[in-house]
Amino acid sequence: MILPIPQQLPIGKIIGRPYKGKITDFNEQEYSVYRLSGLIHEINPDYLLFHPSINSIQNVSLLASYGSLWLFGQMLFIFTTIALHPSPNYIIEWIDIILFFSIISIFGFAPILTLKQLRTKKSRYYKILLLKSTQEIAYYEHNKKQEPIFHLIDYQNIIASVRGNEGTKFESLNLHIVDKTTDELIHSIKFDDHRLNPYDQWAFIRTYMERPADELSLDIEYAQECPTDMSTSLLACADIVQVSKDVYYSNANHDINLMGWSRACIVSYLDLAEGNIYQSSANPALHPEVQRRLKWDRKNNPYNVLPVTAERQAAFDNKNSKVKLKWYSGIAVNATWFIGSILYVMLVIA
Repeated sequence: MILPIPQQLPIGKIIGRPYKGKITDFNEQEYSVYRLSGLIHEINPDYLLFHPSINSIQNVSLLASYGSLWLFGQMLFIFTTIALHPSPNYIIEWIDIILFFSIISIFGFAPILTLKQLRTKKSRYYKILLLKSTQEIAYYEHNKKQEPIFHLIDYQNIIASVRGNEGTKFESLNLHIVDKTTDELIHSIKFDDHRLNPYDQWAFIRTYMERPADELSLDIEYAQECPTDMSTSLLACADIVQVSKDVYYSNANHDINLMGWSRACIVSYLDLAEGNIYQSSANPALHPEVQRRLKWDRKNNPYNVLPVTAERQAAFDNKNSKVKLKWYSGIAVNATWFIGSILYVMLVIA
């Protein structure tokens, strides 16, 4: 007897399906609860909305962009100095100009892209929405130059898998819907969070969608809701980014914290760039198809989460003076030492 060849699905290692088998316990209980709580944008009996997960590769890219901006400044300063005060023993030729602009273009490419993102406010990161009341998942698909495409899929049809990045030990959770006749992917959602155990993340999703509210583990120190629409304030989003980086435990009131302000003085460029991803990622919770499915009266939320405070709402309305003071002063200090360091290096070289 010849046995049929098992199906080879075009996805990673399958770890489960909705309502199939027992929901497993967390492998990293304390850290996973903290991390998952911090990723929550909103949670209630209608839906759970996640912040976009910014992976380690993106963090490295932004850091490289920051370094490139410094080198760009060095090259620009050198060229300006040579152009304004040319040496009598050296004649600038066309090849020098072409070589210089080639080098400055290389160093300027990454920061220009980052600054362009701050202006255009278009992110390709996912905000994943779990609709508990209707057992659906909503998200936006991103296709290069096209506008994001809204999708609403049946939760019970998904397959959860784990896929690692080639050449690394990093693993992340992926959710798929596969055509049963052709084995082709119809939908694929990548959470892309390398800091989080994907098995714990899948257990968390299943618990929210399939179990009562009191069975979902949340840490209210980190589970702090934001307004549904986060696109109104870059500075408030940058504050949320700092919490995700353990700069401080809680900022529900957006108070000025020494560690948070110090980071703004040193790398405000990085936090604002990541805050822009939070601000500009397409939000499925605002889509009319989602809005008409909502039933909760917004009273007595059974989930262990801190609701939006008056200070946080003011921050997203651009009316919180503490947020403005922290970031404007931090940006000013950051720009001062950044430009000053370029000038200092050039004086030493001279």
